[in-house]
Amino acid sequence: MPNKILLIDDEVNLIDPVAYNLKQKGYDTITAYDGKTGLEAFRKEQPDLILLDWTLPDVQGVEILRQVREEQDFTPVIMLTGRTAKEDIIEGLTAGADDYVTKPFTWEELLARISSVLRRAQQVAQAPGKRLRFGDIIMDTASHRVWLADKELSLSPREYALLEIFMNNPRRVYSRDDLIERVWGLDYDGDTKTVDVHICWLRQKLEEDPARPKMLQTVRGFGYRLGG
Repeated sequence: MPNKILLIDDEVNLIDPVAYNLKQKGYDTITAYDGKTGLEAFRKEQPDLILLDWTLPDVQGVEILRQVREEQDFTPVIMLTGRTAKEDIIEGLTAGADDYVTKPFTWEELLARISSVLRRAQQVAQAPGKRLRFGDIIMDTASHRVWLADKELSLSPREYALLEIFMNNPRRVYSRDDLIERVWGLDYDGDTKTVDVHICWLRQKLEEDPARPKMLQTVRGFGYRLGG
């Protein structure tokens, strides 16, 4: 059965040719030209992938993305947008986008991104159990595997345990003592700064710039959280 792709974009002259070319490549496609129609199509059609414009006539695409993720749906989403600022890219990925393609783009680039995202989703789906997602991070708790975009990460048991805590409760702040108790245990009597060391190691594996973390953030005076 071919993969089904939902395209939500109000630029008819852009999205209709994309839909046509995807059909030529063997994909099933559904098009929607505003956010409300797109959400209705998403719930009805259950697509394998969503191509989502940021700027829509009735609602921001990133708000649609947040709503999809709040429903605990992990359908892959690629943002298609003219917004090229780094802050916008970070916001889109943090909201739960799997990839971010800026306009104008080439057909070859878009097709490669679609293939990559669908391949990653298939890899994750092959492992049974609970799957957690935050931005580009995907965690499968049954197999104890973690992916960042297309790359599978190698984490130590304690790095994995820390990340699982954050993935289960994004944006919640955890103190060092909270994390020590949950990961090292109540009988641990070592230096609590070991948490800082492990957070540093995680950032090396998760962040584009570990010195300026965007995902695993320090909340000064309180602790750490995943996301803003």
